[in-house]
Amino acid sequence: MTKPCQHIIPCVCTALSLLAALPHDGKCDDNPTARLARDLATEGDHGAAAIEYRRLALAEADGVRRAGYYWAAAYQYHRAGKGELAEKMLDRAEDDSDQITSQALLLRAEISLATGRPDKADFYLAGLTRKKTDSPSYRLASRRLAKARLLDGNIQGAKDALAAAGLEPELGAAQSYAKGAGRIPMLGGVLGLVPGLGYAYSGEYANALRSLILNGLFIYAMVDTANDEEWGAFAAISFFELTWYTGSIYGGIDAAHRYNRNRLDTCLQKIDGQSRFEPDLKRIPIISLRFTF
Repeated sequence: MTKPCQHIIPCVCTALSLLAALPHDGKCDDNPTARLARDLATEGDHGAAAIEYRRLALAEADGVRRAGYYWAAAYQYHRAGKGELAEKMLDRAEDDSDQITSQALLLRAEISLATGRPDKADFYLAGLTRKKTDSPSYRLASRRLAKARLLDGNIQGAKDALAAAGLEPELGAAQSYAKGAGRIPMLGGVLGLVPGLGYAYSGEYANALRSLILNGLFIYAMVDTANDEEWGAFAAISFFELTWYTGSIYGGIDAAHRYNRNRLDTCLQKIDGQSRFEPDLKRIPIISLRFTF
């Protein structure tokens, strides 16, 4: 049966999310393969742990329990950075049991975010947040949905997700982000025609000063060698000055991109930085999820 959220430590709660048939003694499997999979996962060898959970799934006759093992394999593949294999395991889990849909959607969203596909994560998370609840999974999914929409440039959609979930501090962070002004990379490049100004536009004053000093020194050296008709030195200095000068232009563009990325990262950290979920390895093939906020 699904149990209500139980607070274990502050900001951490557990929810039993997947029904699975237990052995006759009422305990989860603890055979050598299960212990090996658990030990490998605990040690951080997630790819090897995924293989062991796949072995358990292939040897399991009960569909619901097999789905739990496949979900565990998918989670471990995700932790190992193997998103494609993780999604294949989730396909098998959903084929074996219709009781794992919400858990599969949550993990699919994590995989999509980790592989740079916020639009797909939005699709999965929108289904999980369609009906408002007080569950930790709903609160985490709402944060992830806001994150996915911000990464996709949908600021209003992110605010709507947070408002629907009643996440006021996180909504405040999204509103502050929406009110703030980003930097235009093209403008940063144009301003970079004046050495250092492109950096200063994005608040990188140390880089701006460095660019101004270096370009100033090389320009002075170019003028000095030209006046003395030292054309060999003039050519060499001009070559290096061209490098520094174009660096000022492209640096202004890069600085604008960094400014925008840092601004977004700061907002995402306030909205979603500490939230995560993980399964209780000792209960697999029951998927008991532990949520941290």
